[in-house]
Amino acid sequence: MNKPLLLLLASSLLSVAPAWADGDWDRARTAHERGDYAAEVALVRPLAEKGFAFAQFNLGVLYDNGQGLPQDDAQAISWYRKAAEQGLPQAQINLGIMYEQGEGVPADNVEAYFWYTLADSQGDAQAPQAKRDIAEKMSAAQIEEAERRAKEFKASHSFTVPPTPEIVPETGHGNG
Repeated sequence: MNKPLLLLLASSLLSVAPAWADGDWDRARTAHERGDYAAEVALVRPLAEKGFAFAQFNLGVLYDNGQGLPQDDAQAISWYRKAAEQGLPQAQINLGIMYEQGEGVPADNVEAYFWYTLADSQGDAQAPQAKRDIAEKMSAAQIEEAERRAKEFKASHSFTVPPTPEIVPETGHGNG
């Protein structure tokens, strides 16, 4: 499974991230599109550090790909986790993939299934297949453990990030 390594680029997201309204989001998108990842990092990092899930996810993608900074799976996981814990489904999927494939962490199918389950609960299009695929490598007890953990997590965390828009075919942006 490929990670949806994409920049969340939808003008509708500006309404849910007021700090981006001053043009930082647009400048980050433009920098990304022209391949100026150092400029993108400079714009995204301060917002990620302030706790904006979309920026945290994007910084994770940049670390994951080694774009604008050295490739670093541990940093990618850290930033994906911050966004995932806020409820960003793309970050949950990417975190699940990293656990499934053992990228920057020991492979852990229970942890991967846990993150896929959270993404699935929010309607992520990739999550159901990801869960089916990894379930083939797991025991019933492991699946039960992951589902129990996901249920407990959802009961104790309110996701503050609304689901992102579907892919707009002309742009390729959204929930890939």
